[in-house]
Amino acid sequence: MSVTANYQSSVPSFKTSILVVGGAYAGLAAVKSFQIHLAERAKNSEYTSWFQSLSQKISITLVEPRAGLLNVLGMPRAIVDPNFAKSQYIQFQELNDLQFDEVISRDQKILQTLNDSKESFELKYVHGTVTYLDDHKAQYMLNNDPDSEKGLIDFDYVVLATGRDRSWPTTPEGYTFDHFMEEMQRAHDNIEKHEIISVIGAGAVGIEIAGDIKNHFPDKTVNLIHPHASFPPEPLSSEFQDAIRDSLKRANINIITNTRIAEEKSNGDLITTTNETIKSELNLWCTSHKNNTSILSSEIRELFVTEKNDIHVNQFLQMAKGERLHPNFFVLGDLVNLPIIKSAGWAMYMGRQAANNITSMIFDHKLIEPFPDLTKMPRGMVIIAGNEEIVSELSGEVTLNHENYVVEYKDYCIGKVRATLGL
Repeated sequence: MSVTANYQSSVPSFKTSILVVGGAYAGLAAVKSFQIHLAERAKNSEYTSWFQSLSQKISITLVEPRAGLLNVLGMPRAIVDPNFAKSQYIQFQELNDLQFDEVISRDQKILQTLNDSKESFELKYVHGTVTYLDDHKAQYMLNNDPDSEKGLIDFDYVVLATGRDRSWPTTPEGYTFDHFMEEMQRAHDNIEKHEIISVIGAGAVGIEIAGDIKNHFPDKTVNLIHPHASFPPEPLSSEFQDAIRDSLKRANINIITNTRIAEEKSNGDLITTTNETIKSELNLWCTSHKNNTSILSSEIRELFVTEKNDIHVNQFLQMAKGERLHPNFFVLGDLVNLPIIKSAGWAMYMGRQAANNITSMIFDHKLIEPFPDLTKMPRGMVIIAGNEEIVSELSGEVTLNHENYVVEYKDYCIGKVRATLGL
């Protein structure tokens, strides 16, 4: 089967068995798990007649604007080190065992090395963005489409894994590898030409950006500004917070707490709510994130989306609230309204779990894997602070430069992520 026979630059409407919206940690974990489950079922003689009865193959469609896996864990360093950034964007054709039977894209460079159609299912990639989603259809558009032409995708099951966005450059567009590298070079050059840089917001991302800027540009003045006395905001110990603060101080980062910014001047200076001026030239805002739920229908948003923009789910990650349930609609990763510290690890776990349950629903008409009991799960977090020091907490134990994390964070966990995904 030739590549060109499977490449489309138009915007077709079509039907798919399973739609996966978002191809980061959770979405790719789901896709990979579907591949494994469907291949195993196809080899099982118990399901031979089931497959033979199908008029069309089971189809999985991934819609993702980036043509690869972006390791967001490495973004704070990527924006100051373009050479390192190259390792944090793995193009889909470079991932192991992820070949698409069909690609829909406006970008002529996004030509996947395609396999012949699998015996049991087919895998399609749409290089674009879903613009509307309800419980049975999605509207989408392709990247780089001057006419903003839209197509419709009808589906039996949907996995929503769109994650959350932050301000640029922490959340780059990254439609292709080249586009991503252009963005990282632009971010680096912008930082390089300013001498006083302020990072507003001392969550995990803000802490790591401040640390990486100071580490790569030690002669620059770096301010880390936070509205509260302590940071980061996650429900972890004061010992963990103190260890991070001490690490930043050792790196000579200016820590400014209990301070809110009212205005950013054209020259970069920041005016606080108490009318004080913080001298600055370049400001990186890390004060908030936005869960990508705006694509949902108004009915779904009204019934299932919280004030914090999370989505209500049940123990099987189906969209549910009280007695209201959409059994074919699964929500993963940063979007779920669950009492967890959102992480890449949890996202990949949820992707595998959702695929396991959907496969069971298709073949055996039942759900088989609930979410684990969170009361028995240890809380933990790892942050790269000042001087590339690694501060971690797991089950209440705070460690500086834990030997396992030192190894994992040499590549900012991209190796571990790929191993976990099986890609």
